[in-house]
Amino acid sequence: MASMNEHSQPVAASTGQKRTYKPIFWSLFAAGGMIAALVIPVLVVIFSIWLPLHPEKAMGFYQSFGWVAQNKFFLLITAGVLFLMLWHCAHRFYYCLHDIKVSLGFRGKCVLYGVPVLAFLLTMILGW
Repeated sequence: MASMNEHSQPVAASTGQKRTYKPIFWSLFAAGGMIAALVIPVLVVIFSIWLPLHPEKAMGFYQSFGWVAQNKFFLLITAGVLFLMLWHCAHRFYYCLHDIKVSLGFRGKCVLYGVPVLAFLLTMILGW
């Protein structure tokens, strides 16, 4: 909550500053970047390098992994990770366009940031 001055008004309102939602957007961007940097390389190593080189262990891994794939909490975590990584991608793409002076406008931003939300919803609907 914003601090109050002697006239019982929020300090941000009395100084002419307006509230923004930028911290929310930037925190989603940071979370997506962190997940992309820490989770994806591990998954690439496991599924693209380690399992193909050890086919005798791969079948046991996939058979023991079946119960997790049917768990709804795992679906929520997977959809959340997908959302954060796509949000990171959309935010980075938006600022790359901003740097080269391409304006998307309000509708363009809605489409760009709507893709991660749509992907999250589709993952949850189709996986449920």
